[in-house]
Amino acid sequence: MEQAVIFDVYGTLVSTGTGSVDATAEILRKRGCALPPERVYARWKQLHRRLTAETMQKGFLPEAELFRLGLRELYGIYGIEGEPDEDVQIMLRSLRGRKAFPDAAPALAHLCRHYRIFIGSNTDTAPLEDSLIQNGLTADGIFTSESLRCYKPDPLFYSRLLERIGLSPEQVIFVGDSLTEDVEGPQRAGMRAVLVDRKGCFRPGSVQPDRILTGLPAEGLLL
Repeated sequence: MEQAVIFDVYGTLVSTGTGSVDATAEILRKRGCALPPERVYARWKQLHRRLTAETMQKGFLPEAELFRLGLRELYGIYGIEGEPDEDVQIMLRSLRGRKAFPDAAPALAHLCRHYRIFIGSNTDTAPLEDSLIQNGLTADGIFTSESLRCYKPDPLFYSRLLERIGLSPEQVIFVGDSLTEDVEGPQRAGMRAVLVDRKGCFRPGSVQPDRILTGLPAEGLLL
């Protein structure tokens, strides 16, 4: 019988909205660059994924440092003049003030009657805690890539989190919006996994969630 639920945050409980693209646009305006911010952010996101994968192989770096390294490389790609270490603060500020989905608080209030609730997110701890507080979201424990010193979908993320909460994989459900980080990774660790597919993007493939939701439930159990 499952005793706990681990929730991803961004894209699952809290909307990312257009914050990252808006921050990229602000950076480009500051540097007098007319490139489309959507295109530049998409490239920055690709760099961030690569740097995250590299840090899982070479040794942990917090997300703030990965943002700095990515922006520095991005400036080189597009020939942008400026100080990346200064400008990255614009992106870091955008992580705060993001709004929870309307179903997040009611779902947590309901589910905490049936399960212990934990957070497991790829981000630095301080901005995540700020987002949860600002949105009135609470949990029995908060675990980030920074506190666990590794990133999803590294198997160490899930094993360390399970060790911290003192439960076996069979006792835990993982809930998130990423097929790789929140479904495939947890399932490989022995947990059952629920995909929150708010945009209806899921297509059947090699990874099959134990349940697919278009939003978070305000009644009933997860599985």
